[in-house]
Amino acid sequence: MPRRSFLPLAVLTLLAGCDTGTAAAPSATPSPTQNNAHTIQAIKADCMKGKGFRYVPWVRPAFTQSADDEKLASGDYEAEKAHRSKYGFNVAPLLVYRPGQETSKADNRAVDPNYATKRDLSPAQQQVYDTTAETCEAQAIKQVTGKVVKSAYDWYIQANVMISRRLKRDLDGDPELAELASDMADCMAAKGYRVSGTTPTAVSAWGETTFRKEMHELAQKEDKSIPAFDPEKQTAYLPHLTPAEARRLLDREIKAALDDLECGQRFYPAFRPKSNEVTQQVDAEFGLLRD
Repeated sequence: MPRRSFLPLAVLTLLAGCDTGTAAAPSATPSPTQNNAHTIQAIKADCMKGKGFRYVPWVRPAFTQSADDEKLASGDYEAEKAHRSKYGFNVAPLLVYRPGQETSKADNRAVDPNYATKRDLSPAQQQVYDTTAETCEAQAIKQVTGKVVKSAYDWYIQANVMISRRLKRDLDGDPELAELASDMADCMAAKGYRVSGTTPTAVSAWGETTFRKEMHELAQKEDKSIPAFDPEKQTAYLPHLTPAEARRLLDREIKAALDDLECGQRFYPAFRPKSNEVTQQVDAEFGLLRD
């Protein structure tokens, strides 16, 4: 049976934020969310020490958005086009560009020192280390935010589900967004695409959801034990494709993403700022940092 690779939404979020043009400058003033992240790490380190493991409290240095990042977050057409021309909806790039878990030299991200600590352990010790780290982090998250989670992965999933529900609650009833979304859905239908709905959240998410579901179902063909795709949690398993197969998938995704952008030229500048505000509010509630 082929080895499974699990893909949390967090990984895609990181990919979506990299290589947008210029390096961002460090943020001078930590936000409340950043302070919570540091507190969680300090509590986790004390817990790990109590279990006999060395762990360095570590939070990826905060960054302010570059000018290009700000344009992308605002729904700027040219910034979106440049990003989508390489990354599409940010799904298949994980199979083509293969970003590393431990380092990301392409965007000059700092490296978590705890990777080296874990790497020096025996395989059996690494398993115990991972289990202990998850338990300690869950305890720290509950202590700081009040959120009951099973692991860092569960932490992200709970936040993502909350974001999805609040976006539907807060944005689908917005009259301006609803009209723009309906027009965009009609445009996509005219291009031959089957958009799942005409609400702002459905229109904004259809592309990423469509390709993530396709990728997930390819993995299911390799391993029948993989659970059904959950559109709300937006998780997916990575299939094992050849470089040529992965590239063809990404090429199709890029074409769809660019068609989506053409139809959404008026929609995205109105939707993105409001969507980002909801995401930031939920992340602050959960003490999550996304960069």
